[in-house]
Amino acid sequence: MESSKEIKRVVSNQHMEGRIIQSVDRAVKILLLFLEKERELALKDIAAGIDLPKPTVHTIVNTLVQNNLLEQNHENAKYRLGSVVFRLGIQYIRNKDFLSTVSVWAERLCYRFNLSVNVSMLIGNQVVVIHRVDPNDVIMTHPQVGSVMPIHCTCNGKVLLAYTNRETRDTILKDYPFTKATEKTISNRADFEKELEKIRANGIGFNNEEGILGIRAIGGPIFDHRGKILAAIGTTGYATFFDENEIKIINDVKMTCSSISRQLGFTGPVSAPEA
Repeated sequence: MESSKEIKRVVSNQHMEGRIIQSVDRAVKILLLFLEKERELALKDIAAGIDLPKPTVHTIVNTLVQNNLLEQNHENAKYRLGSVVFRLGIQYIRNKDFLSTVSVWAERLCYRFNLSVNVSMLIGNQVVVIHRVDPNDVIMTHPQVGSVMPIHCTCNGKVLLAYTNRETRDTILKDYPFTKATEKTISNRADFEKELEKIRANGIGFNNEEGILGIRAIGGPIFDHRGKILAAIGTTGYATFFDENEIKIINDVKMTCSSISRQLGFTGPVSAPEA
């Protein structure tokens, strides 16, 4: 008798373990659509993507918006990933060995030149700062971890775009605004693509007072074990200091990128993105 009860209990537990909540499953499928398609989707595209009626999808999407997992672009009524998704992604990265490896080298680079160091990744077609180290006499408090950075006027943004695949690059640059922050900011796609070619040729990216006058940055790529771009690491400081120490900084950034990539299992050659 006792044995029969135990069997029923085990079967019941197995049944419970295999169950899913339909509404949650649908919400997850909606979020996953943004990994496969454009960075912004209309409601009809979402409905078609998960093969459900628009009224049903609208209710789920509204719930995701209320919880900041999605947000709506009020100019075109389309939806895109929300801020909470980025925060969850950053938290995931923090829990991985990658960040513990990077942080050691970021601190070394910071104190080698007394410069701020940012580590960024391409998350959901946006450049997000995942780690930052500052010297004691920090000159800039921005960007903080979690900040979304401009792509066209930051060295890390340029590096990440230079080594990502052509499809992702085209999607990001399709309607990219290229807003001028200073007179030195790259303001069109053609010039930006030329800049990316230089980065792929030299393995290093620059921000030459393109975001803030008087501030420069130099960064490079971090590759995973497959030779694919994983992150970018860059130093930021006064332009006068960079002018006087550019070669030393370039060499140290390249050495840092190479060392981190090797620790992550990269042995080369780099898997170059489609031109």
